[in-house]
Amino acid sequence: MAFTGTAVVTEVSDSIVRITGLSLASAATGTISLSGGTGAVKCPHGFQPNNYTNDKGVDISLIDSIDVTTKPAATGTATAIPVTVVKTGNHPADWVATLTNTHGSIATPNLEIYVKFHT
Repeated sequence: MAFTGTAVVTEVSDSIVRITGLSLASAATGTISLSGGTGAVKCPHGFQPNNYTNDKGVDISLIDSIDVTTKPAATGTATAIPVTVVKTGNHPADWVATLTNTHGSIATPNLEIYVKFHT
């Protein structure tokens, strides 16, 4: 099972995307990708992170430079359910964040998800 709800994707800046309107059923998994990727939810085309070399000459991959965070966003009292984030892929076309509800019998509340590119 994947995300439930309807994704509201907002490009906050050229380095931050906010996603709301989604939750995960118990033990469910949902995927997020960049605009050209295969995720169930895609970041906007204007969000274009890429691999780069830092000022020390070290190559930085998308797995290292994109941070994905979640927090409960339900109205009223929301019980935080642990959600794991696993990132795969080192190119814009194959980068995917897989979010998994680790609780076996309780769905997450609505989630507020941030996808941030750090340079």
